[in-house]
Amino acid sequence: MALDLSALSRQVRAMSGSLAVEAGDKHGRQALALGRYLESADDHALWAQAAELSRETSAWLLARPLEPLNRTHDLPPRPADYALVATDGSQIDVERHGMAACYVINIGRVFLRYGAHPAARLSSRPSLYYRDEDLYLSDGVRRIPIEGNYLSAKRDIEEGLALAELADEFLPRHGPGPRAYRQETFDTIRVNPPELAEGIPAIALQDGTLVRWTLAGAEKFVQDAFLQPYLRYLDAMRARGVPVASYISRPRAPEVAGTIRLMFCPDVDVAQGRGAKCSACSDAAANRTPSCMACQGLTDADILADMLDEGQRGPLFASMSRINVECYGEHLIHFFYLRVGREVARVELPRWVAEDRAQVDLVHTLVYDQCMKGQGYPVALARAHEQAIVRAADRRAFLGIVEGSLLRAELPASDSRKRESKERQAL
Repeated sequence: MALDLSALSRQVRAMSGSLAVEAGDKHGRQALALGRYLESADDHALWAQAAELSRETSAWLLARPLEPLNRTHDLPPRPADYALVATDGSQIDVERHGMAACYVINIGRVFLRYGAHPAARLSSRPSLYYRDEDLYLSDGVRRIPIEGNYLSAKRDIEEGLALAELADEFLPRHGPGPRAYRQETFDTIRVNPPELAEGIPAIALQDGTLVRWTLAGAEKFVQDAFLQPYLRYLDAMRARGVPVASYISRPRAPEVAGTIRLMFCPDVDVAQGRGAKCSACSDAAANRTPSCMACQGLTDADILADMLDEGQRGPLFASMSRINVECYGEHLIHFFYLRVGREVARVELPRWVAEDRAQVDLVHTLVYDQCMKGQGYPVALARAHEQAIVRAADRRAFLGIVEGSLLRAELPASDSRKRESKERQAL
């Protein structure tokens, strides 16, 4: 039976009415949260301490401010010539009911140069994974399948490693140190003379977050298996002197909102060394609605949108997420928010970039310029996505190649009955 759109349309109308009622309440809470935030603008060091005190005991994510909370930075001048590399990835997941246990990661790779000598190189690189060590992580006793969030984490690593390769191939070296290393062999990547981008500013750009949130609850050996090669990639980019950044469109992060919650919390007293402890909330103990509920459901972008004009960025923050604080070390991920048209986007960067004002300004102006060239979204990332995307027809063709190859090798090449049933048209 087809989807009953008539029944759904009634539910959609009810949803629209409910959202319209909620919008007014949300707007009032946004104004209240922004007002409290701006009242505390000069006390950013105090709230940085409060975030540190509350990191282990609060029930929400937090951000540590590094600048006055009302600090805005106008768009820096854009260099006449610049270059950037960007990657994005997609995948064909492990098909449990398929013919063979395997998956594909396809990385879209982009190099763009602007100015007096424009140039572009676009490509994709698909990789097939089918060996036991590709399909499972093991600590010698247990075997954890690489699928779902863990497959996404592996793809993120491959995107980073591809960025390092592109930087070695196309971008000039601004710092001493070793070149990038591949995860599998640790062999030095072959380096071509970076004639296309010698002597001009350059950045490396990824789509999505640099914080590997999907690994936050993973066991230590799983975290290490994914994070160590990723951190080595960041080591290589730091040694090369190429700023790394990521762009998040329509961000839903609530970390700054979490720090604003501390400003409402009656239990926070930095002078006494007390942070927020949600399990012992004094408001809840007195049967009052917790004061911090003014921020419930609000994102950073919701709150900060009204303080940023076109092209401006807000203050720098450090993410206080557990995996970031405990695992990233010198690459601790920082972020700022950037006004791009109707959107407030989040830009993330490792600490060694955040601590260099010139590099932050370069990331700011080049990311914004890319958004202008891409009609609101970085054009380099859009092109990388186009190179990476795996369409339904591609997936079917890949499965056909697998089936033909297995048959030629005289290996079993049949799907499970469940998959065959799904693929048959219903009568």
